Amino acid sequence: MNKCPRCQNEDFVKNGFVNENQRHKCKLCGYQWTRTTPRGHPPEHKRVSVLLYCHGISMHAISKLFDVSVPAVLNWIRTFAKKHAPKPALTPGTLVSLELDEMWHYIQNKKNKLWIWKALDRNTGHLIDWECGGRNAETLTKLTNRLAIFNVKRYWTDKWQVYETILPPSKHVQDKAETHGIERNNCQMRHWFGRFKRKSIIVSKSVEMVDLTIALFARFRVNADMFDILNLGGGQPNIIS
Repeated sequence: MNKCPRCQNEDFVKNGFVNENQRHKCKLCGYQWTRTTPRGHPPEHKRVSVLLYCHGISMHAISKLFDVSVPAVLNWIRTFAKKHAPKPALTPGTLVSLELDEMWHYIQNKKNKLWIWKALDRNTGHLIDWECGGRNAETLTKLTNRLAIFNVKRYWTDKWQVYETILPPSKHVQDKAETHGIERNNCQMRHWFGRFKRKSIIVSKSVEMVDLTIALFARFRVNADMFDILNLGGGQPNIIS
C-alpha cells in the first residue's frame, strides 16, 4: 500500500511495530496503520459473482465458491446492480410500440404472490420498464404513468380485464397472438434466474432484490451483452488461476 488508507496521501513514514508488523504513519493526517494489503475480495471476484448470478447460479453456491457468507454475495450483487443497472432511460417523446404483460412471483412465502408488470418495446426488443405489486389497476397505473412520457403508438396486451380499464381504447389491441415478444422475455427471465423459476423452492425475501434482479436482466441479458459485466471497472479477470 503506497497511500494513506484515510486521506490517500503518499507521504508517510515507518512508525514502529505492532505484533511484529510494521506500522506506518501519515505525515498529513496522522493516521497510523499496519495492514498493507486491501481488505475484502477483489472487484474481479465481485463482478464474476454477478455474472454467475445472471447465469442462474444461486447465491448459496456463489458463497461457497468464494468462501464468503451469503449476505456478502447479496451485498455484492445489490451494490453492482444499483451502480451499473439503472432502469433504461429513453428520451421523452420517443416513438414506441409496447407489449405489456404480467408475470407472477413469490415474496417471503408461496402464499404471497407478487406480480411483475413489464413493458417491452417492439421496435427494439428492449425491456424499457417494469413495476412490482398486485395484479390490479393500481400497479398497472404506476407503470403506465411513467410510460406516458413516450409517444406510444400502440399497446399490445393479452385479455386480462385490467388493461382495458387503464389503456386508451384507440391505442390498445388485446390479442394473445400479438404478445409473443414479452412472453418470450418472461420465459428468458425465468430461465436465467433461479428465483423466477416456476417450479422452485426459492422465494424472494424483498421486493428490492426482485427489482434489482430485473434491472440486471434488462441491462445485461435483454438490452446488452452479459459479459459486459466483466469489463465494468476493469479488465476481464482470470477466474481459472
